Amino acid sequence: MKREHIATYTKIPFSPLNLIPGQIMIEDVAHALSLTGTNGHFKHFYSVAQHAINCALEAKAIGCSANIQLACLLQNAKEAYLPYIAHSDKQSFPAYEKAETKLQKVANEAFGLEMARDEMDTVKAIDRSILYYEFFELMDERIYDLEPIIKSKPDFSLRSCYDVENEFLGWFFSFKGKEKCFTCVGVDGTKNGWIAACVQEGIASVEMFASIGDLCAKYSDTDSVIIDIPIGLPESLADIRPERELRNRLKSKASSVFSTPCRQAVYIGCKQGAKEKNKKVLGKSLSEQSLAICGKIKEVDEFLQDNESWKNRLVESHPEYVFMALNTGTPIYEKKRTKEGLGARLSILRRHIRNIDRILDGVGQQPDLKKRHDDILDAACLAVIGQLGKANKLLTIPDIPAKDKTGLKMQIVYAEVAVGSLGANVEPF
Repeated sequence: MKREHIATYTKIPFSPLNLIPGQIMIEDVAHALSLTGTNGHFKHFYSVAQHAINCALEAKAIGCSANIQLACLLQNAKEAYLPYIAHSDKQSFPAYEKAETKLQKVANEAFGLEMARDEMDTVKAIDRSILYYEFFELMDERIYDLEPIIKSKPDFSLRSCYDVENEFLGWFFSFKGKEKCFTCVGVDGTKNGWIAACVQEGIASVEMFASIGDLCAKYSDTDSVIIDIPIGLPESLADIRPERELRNRLKSKASSVFSTPCRQAVYIGCKQGAKEKNKKVLGKSLSEQSLAICGKIKEVDEFLQDNESWKNRLVESHPEYVFMALNTGTPIYEKKRTKEGLGARLSILRRHIRNIDRILDGVGQQPDLKKRHDDILDAACLAVIGQLGKANKLLTIPDIPAKDKTGLKMQIVYAEVAVGSLGANVEPF
């Protein structure tokens, strides 16, 4: 059967010669450009998307407007649909050059980009400057007699296409997002470290960190960091944690809520000693699940005691309760490590994170994250609830949290999810 369109990443049919602005999707542009090389003769693969990001970074470094930065990012959007032909050769293909120019114009319209003549000249100048250093770094060639002056530090390293695609999308949605573009991080602990899911305007990125200190250093400027680990430790029966109320709300999923050890037990360092200490202080022993996370609890508590600025900024939540909130108050009954459980959670996150499927596809190439789909989804849901909380209001269990002896609030944070809230209009692929 004759096809009159090209297949795109989002499965939206597209004809470069029969242009409809509504069919040009930023997800297609980011994906295609991250997999499209600028020059097959460079030392290593270097994508058009990476070039665009470097141009946008230079525009930002020299103080250009957000409009010019966005134009730098999108200047080669046409190449997501039409293959690149060197400028010197385009004179031999006037029809192709005309189609390419028209396609770029329609792409700009689709993304709401309007350019004055002087802005276009600035974008071209930045493009030429970055191009010079690309050839110098990746071809050992100086393509101009005079070396242009730049203020940024372009990254010409061999990068994961997946990471470049996410960064490209992050840039775009930071420009085109709401008046306030929230950047929120969700954190889940694993045996080997901490998984951080960072979400900005519906686009996520995932990274593994060896320590909670390294993670917080990376995300020191974000709007919220929410973690699935107890914060605010009891030291006597007078210190009331939120577990009982959380279990009551989760009802049939109450078994997913582990009892938090007392601070004295957390710092003992051996299972039997921790059990005995917890029984002495709180009147009950500890389950294997609670004992298994004592090391992580201690790491976070030590970090917070040593970093006053993070106290009550790094806050605790519970993924099962968050998924229940995102699922209009209905718990997800399927276990998270089963195919059905992963599918149920993934379908909910698709409403809030545009590239969540791409995230799970990409982590297969990262050994630390390869078999951590359930932990990634837990971290991602915490980032989503952070965004909803920033856009609307972050709520707590209990309504008025008590503080432990060191001033840490003993609370579970969450947000109500209403129709029209952040993420409600994000359509899945």
